[in-house]
Amino acid sequence: MSLHLRSTLKKAALLANRIGTNGQKAALGQHASAIKLQPTPDVSKFENNIVTSPYGDCDLHDMTMVQKIFESAGRWPNKIALECGITGRKYTYEMTCQLIRRFGSALTRMEYKKGEVFGIISPNIPEFPIVLYGASGAGMPVSLVNPTFTAEEMARQLSAVGATALFGVAPMAETLKQVARLCPVIRHIILLGPPLEGAVSFQQMAQDSGDLFNETLDAEDVFLLPHSSGTSGLPKSVMLSHFNMTSNVMQFLQPGGTNHQVATTNYQDTYICLLPFFHAYGITLLMNTGFQTGAKLVTLPQFEVQSYLKAIDDHKPTAMHVVPPLATLLAQHPALKVESLSQMHTIFCGAAPLGVQTSVKLLERLNNPNLSLQEGYGLSETSPGVLMAPLGNTKLGSCGAPISRSKAKVINHEIGDQALGPYQHGELYVSGPQVMKGYWNNPKATEEMIDGEGWLRTGDVAYYDDDGNFYIVDRLKELIKVKGLQVAPAELEDVLTSHPAVGEVAVIGIPDEHAGELPRAYVVKKPGMESVSDSDIQAFVDSKVSPHKQIKGGIEFCATIPKNNMGKILRRELRVQYANNQANELMCRIYSAVDSTAKKMSE
Repeated sequence: MSLHLRSTLKKAALLANRIGTNGQKAALGQHASAIKLQPTPDVSKFENNIVTSPYGDCDLHDMTMVQKIFESAGRWPNKIALECGITGRKYTYEMTCQLIRRFGSALTRMEYKKGEVFGIISPNIPEFPIVLYGASGAGMPVSLVNPTFTAEEMARQLSAVGATALFGVAPMAETLKQVARLCPVIRHIILLGPPLEGAVSFQQMAQDSGDLFNETLDAEDVFLLPHSSGTSGLPKSVMLSHFNMTSNVMQFLQPGGTNHQVATTNYQDTYICLLPFFHAYGITLLMNTGFQTGAKLVTLPQFEVQSYLKAIDDHKPTAMHVVPPLATLLAQHPALKVESLSQMHTIFCGAAPLGVQTSVKLLERLNNPNLSLQEGYGLSETSPGVLMAPLGNTKLGSCGAPISRSKAKVINHEIGDQALGPYQHGELYVSGPQVMKGYWNNPKATEEMIDGEGWLRTGDVAYYDDDGNFYIVDRLKELIKVKGLQVAPAELEDVLTSHPAVGEVAVIGIPDEHAGELPRAYVVKKPGMESVSDSDIQAFVDSKVSPHKQIKGGIEFCATIPKNNMGKILRRELRVQYANNQANELMCRIYSAVDSTAKKMSE
């Protein structure tokens, strides 16, 4: 090939890349961390190829989460614990604990018993932790529900755990009443806001004497029931005990692991709480960790760029907890006042992989030599944290090593059941005191997730380097991650098959530059339904699911759905088919660009 033609092809490829699809860019970015030179590994560093934590063993205890916040109130009674970033209403640590005691006592007075499940469907507001810890004080495990769900989605989750009480905010009253009608075992709807017919007032419950509050819970009692898809199938409720959750906080706060600072007379960490409290990430890293260190939590009920940037400007956070789309906003948005982040010591990113380019842009823009950008990895099933990049991390793209008292290994079951050495790809397994008790009323799914030695399979493909830092490179599990939120293909397939024109269906996730992934559906129509369009089916699904579950990756009609001989959908084949189609389209653009360039040169 001549030098001239190679140069022409190179220009054409660059042109095609410039006009390439978002999906192609996202696919390249998603796997960038996997493209690394592989030196000769030092296998002697890891006994039996099990990677242990580089940090010392943190202290563990048998106190409940409620007892821990009461302890904090004793240390910092007059410091602000919670403040609404919109209205400015606030509670000190002493006031917060008084309200927790009163709310829990009021639930007991309403004849709720230990073991009944309490549901919270609420945006981030200062009263959210009060209700959560108060219900826990009544001995009630708390089911956390995404407030952007449809009423049917909310009811499906709460019915699965048999919730008997429900908390929300007054603007959602009609939706919550609809949920209660779909879940007849719900006895009370509790609302923050003015008194409404058919609902109990939170403000009224806050007047309770508090004398029936229970402080004698066991650390092994279930504290939280977040929703997760596990590695496959429909969403399930994860049983996280007080011990699981307190252990994860202690693991994060182990000296040398993070920059979190305990409050003093003259200092207090400040967090902007935009990450949803219905997610384990928000509960552990914002709420539980913040309360244990005496931090001020500034809550934002929803994401709006202006209110988010205003909260940053008003409160000058010392630590930011983000997901990749928020990291991108902080790296690029022109309205951000960088000086408002001058006191910040840490940016922690989780829920989905953070691109190396975004990390570099963010650090360059903030230009703070004392700032540490730490990426972490976890699951709802691990409370959620299990891996974390070190302070002063230089291995961008890695989610780090196991946190204190945690272990990790990589297994490729196609080769064998032995743990693999450095730079070898396989499924990531983890263990530690933060691993869940199991799935609520689902022992079969629990056994499939946790083996007899306490190792939890993550469903993610990973490898680790010579220093024990892990890199997530692919996913075995079926769930789709849209802006850090889980979407179960099986749940969308159930909705799609309820459409009269749909015979068979399969849903996969496809790469997207902004959302990480988007759901894409492959549909086999029923006979005689040829006139039904993809937009008809799209509108049907949109009316039944929350926005992040909508089929924004497109609907493709096909003759058959690939399955194995047991009838299981072969999603990997569909992902390969999609990737091949994208590659073919890219090549067509390259050839088109070459032809166009050659034509211009000949003229």
